[in-house]
Amino acid sequence: MADKKENEKEKEVIEVEPVATPANNAPVDINVASDTDRGIVQISNGVISAVVKKYTLEVPGVVRFQQQGMLDGLFDVLSKRPIDRSIELDLQENGAIITLTLILRFGVCIPEVCQNIQETIKEKVETLTGYPVAKVNVNVVDLDDYDEVKEKKAAKAKEQEPPKEEKAPEEPKPEGDDE
Repeated sequence: MADKKENEKEKEVIEVEPVATPANNAPVDINVASDTDRGIVQISNGVISAVVKKYTLEVPGVVRFQQQGMLDGLFDVLSKRPIDRSIELDLQENGAIITLTLILRFGVCIPEVCQNIQETIKEKVETLTGYPVAKVNVNVVDLDDYDEVKEKKAAKAKEQEPPKEEKAPEEPKPEGDDE
């Protein structure tokens, strides 16, 4: 029984040409596909990247992905590149190698946050795509005092606000005077 479940989990992943092209004729980078008696299932790198991005940002301690330079961002927009450069996917025969470049919150335990990211991404990508994940590499390039900076900006804005005029409370109407 256990062997049958293991065999069902092991899906043949093959590299194939896309069966269909999107309506906007944008390039599709298909590397994850499975061929069954019901048909071919293809998953683009952009979909895997979206899964990685969503679940990485949900891990406590992650502030954001490393920002791209303006020229890199413009090039990506013009070339319609679907994958953010802060997420690298290397889909190999034994599984995906996913490399992330991140900025974490200052004061967190970096190894612990990175381990949580690795476990979360491995689980989510394997569950949602059926493609095995061999490794999740995490590059931490900066720390950010996100909450502290936000609080300072809010306090400064509050100091610069003109004082609000307080309205005198309305006097209650006497009961029974409905006219």
